[in-house]
Amino acid sequence: MRALILVLALTAGATEAPASAAPIHLSGATWILEDADASPHLPTIAFEDARASGFAGCNSWFAEVTQDGEILRFGDVAATRRACQAESAAALERRFLAMLNATRYGHYDQDVLALLDAEQHQIGRFNADR
Repeated sequence: MRALILVLALTAGATEAPASAAPIHLSGATWILEDADASPHLPTIAFEDARASGFAGCNSWFAEVTQDGEILRFGDVAATRRACQAESAAALERRFLAMLNATRYGHYDQDVLALLDAEQHQIGRFNADR
């Protein structure tokens, strides 16, 4: 699979990059987690400038995003605190939030986004919902 490097804007404090340096390859789509044990409400990611947000399985979440070359990091992830109705949804949410915290690299290829850990093992795969 030919992977292209995930393109995201630099952190909000960076002044070298113009405002138009938003993650153009990822913005405009909601990225939906592929999961074989899927609940009807899969986690999502949406990128805008140096921020990411979405749905975690039970709660909404958001975080700052930094990118340097192919290195991708989600900052401290914050989420609403609604209780999950089902344990399966709660478990999916815990796995998803752990995935965001473990992400160190991101690869984009057409309508697929792969998140990778420090050893560059794929820890999450998302499809674009345009």
